[in-house]
Amino acid sequence: MAASAGAQTGENPVSWDGAPESDGQIAMKMGYSNSISWSTLGTTLRRFGQLVSIYSDNQIRPRIYPGGQLGSEREMIQQAQQGAVQVTIPAANNLAPLAPTMNIFVLPYIVDSTDKMNNLQDELGPTVTDRVIDEAGVRIVGWENSGWREFFYNADEPISQPSDLSRFKMRVPQNPIMIATYEAWGANPTPVNWVQTYNALEQGVVQGGDSPIRDIVGAKFTEVVNRVTTLHYNMLIHPIVVSERWFQSLDDFQKKAVLRAGREATAYVRWWQPLREEQWWQQARDEGLMINAIEDESEWEQQAQKLWPEFVDSLGSDGQQLLDEAKRINAQYDQSH
Repeated sequence: MAASAGAQTGENPVSWDGAPESDGQIAMKMGYSNSISWSTLGTTLRRFGQLVSIYSDNQIRPRIYPGGQLGSEREMIQQAQQGAVQVTIPAANNLAPLAPTMNIFVLPYIVDSTDKMNNLQDELGPTVTDRVIDEAGVRIVGWENSGWREFFYNADEPISQPSDLSRFKMRVPQNPIMIATYEAWGANPTPVNWVQTYNALEQGVVQGGDSPIRDIVGAKFTEVVNRVTTLHYNMLIHPIVVSERWFQSLDDFQKKAVLRAGREATAYVRWWQPLREEQWWQQARDEGLMINAIEDESEWEQQAQKLWPEFVDSLGSDGQQLLDEAKRINAQYDQSH
């Protein structure tokens, strides 16, 4: 734990304070899980907090608690349900146990490009938001995309086809769809808490896993793995989640400020993240990682998408209807591009 915690150090964004104090301000406590100051999570919440303060005419005062200070992602979601935390930004797969609708974004190969994911979030967003309010008592007001989950691992030879995974124990989150995806590829998926992953790699409990390059570099995995293989089976996304109980306590002016801030923070991080990602890839190369791309993902995609019918029920009530709507949105996008 000491090694992994130490790996995610940096300037602590809890010191950010974008609004002057005044009497009668409404507190907006914002928590997130990692403590990499330059991560997209910190960047998104700082932008969101600034905009809420501005658009509410300083009636709402944000304060950020990074690095899991308020608990795990699951615990912060539960606190948001109760109104004890006003804003958090969990991974879609970590929100899914409380809001099954979020599994629509966890299905392997649900999209094949960043632009298509952005479009799916925008077009499916109103439906998803209403369902998540009913399921979990929290409201999605915006989105953060961290990038594609890339394989990181230790090996003499690169991963190029699904059968190559059979020789690895791969770290996965505790999400049934993600576990089943690896099993469909013939891998040995091993659920490990994210903060324990560095130690698990160092001790050989697992030989690899997947995550965006931001996390591979930021968590210092370059010290314990030697390869990265790029593919596009799943994008790590984090909805900006607001306590519905808290949101309903606001007046109309304040609600509009929160919703506008969510939209604009989403647009900002969609512009910012690709710019920074180039730097993270260069850092990975500078730190000695060998990088290869899977040029033809058709076999990976076919094996993974066979799982979709099995997990329709895991998408919440009317899961098939939700999946059909996502397919319609994606097909419409393909036709127009």
